[in-house]
Amino acid sequence: MHLETVSLTHFRNYESQEISFCPGLNLLSGPNGHGKTNLLEAIHYACLAHSQRTRKDKELIQWNQTAFVLRVMGRIGGQEHAQSVEYTETGAKRVKVNGRESKRLSDLIGHFEVVSFSPEDLDLIRSGPQIRRRYLDILLCQFSLDYLDTLRHYNQALKQRNSLLKQMGAGSRDFGGDVLAAYDAPLVETGARITVMRRGALADLAPLAEACYRSISDGGEALSLSLSGCVSEAGDEAAIREDFQRKLMAMRVPEREAGLTLAGPHREDLAFFLSGKPVRDFGSQGQKRSVALSLKLASAELLEQKNHRPPILLLDDVFAELDEARRLRIGEMIRGKGQVFIANPRAADLPFQAEKIITLQRGRVVV
Repeated sequence: MHLETVSLTHFRNYESQEISFCPGLNLLSGPNGHGKTNLLEAIHYACLAHSQRTRKDKELIQWNQTAFVLRVMGRIGGQEHAQSVEYTETGAKRVKVNGRESKRLSDLIGHFEVVSFSPEDLDLIRSGPQIRRRYLDILLCQFSLDYLDTLRHYNQALKQRNSLLKQMGAGSRDFGGDVLAAYDAPLVETGARITVMRRGALADLAPLAEACYRSISDGGEALSLSLSGCVSEAGDEAAIREDFQRKLMAMRVPEREAGLTLAGPHREDLAFFLSGKPVRDFGSQGQKRSVALSLKLASAELLEQKNHRPPILLLDDVFAELDEARRLRIGEMIRGKGQVFIANPRAADLPFQAEKIITLQRGRVVV
């Protein structure tokens, strides 16, 4: 699996550009602020239906324009594959996969698997649980369409239930009986399934992340991961459903007062520990960066195990602030792992020879 070309129209600082790649190591070179990170973002969006840098799609449109268009073409299992997305400032989206139009942005997911790393991924450690849940959800969606579908239905059920709770809390209507019961059923069914699948993914991911961290840090502390805030500690899905239902019943009053659903997988969190100590509270800046990078490299390895092919790697300034020994170790971990895109101002920082160098200046390829 690899990308052959990407076309960008009115995306960030790109007016109109088509760029070709090689199946191996692609170095995006050039001065800072000229489009290296934006190109990685365009690839990420075209493959995974969202930006890894912002939740506001309008920010991706080039200044003084009203829409952007992205298109990627490549090969999956030897077969040609193309997908594109057009986004307008009104929020309208137009998606095509192999020429077939779709109304769902999520239909872009599951074809070109992608794992990205950038300095902003330190937020995985420093920021709130929503970012960590999103990281785990994106990973799962790339090897389980069942998870993608279950997550979509859970979010729909959660939105409807929260809307009802807001109405009930406002007291604008008289609700007879336990009207929330009908809204509990789809939430409990999909929520229990999400928790089970997240736990399964974490059980596979944790030893891979620990091994990656051990390699990057050259020994030292042991990295461990856990899922906290679950509605149940039970391992069986049926038992989780029962515990989830009981918790919802017990929280009727506080939920009506808050106007929000206060239990469920949307409240779970992913926690990281080094030798038993929370990385967020006790880790140094270097340790946090190494943990974030280990998570992404482990994600790539897990995707390769699940899908039987390495994902596309997008690495933005990955070798910054690393000594030569660590650069070499990371280089060994990513070499031979399929298609890799590395954004770095200087080719000399790489611990290996890139197969293709793409030099960017002011949103254009310099020949």
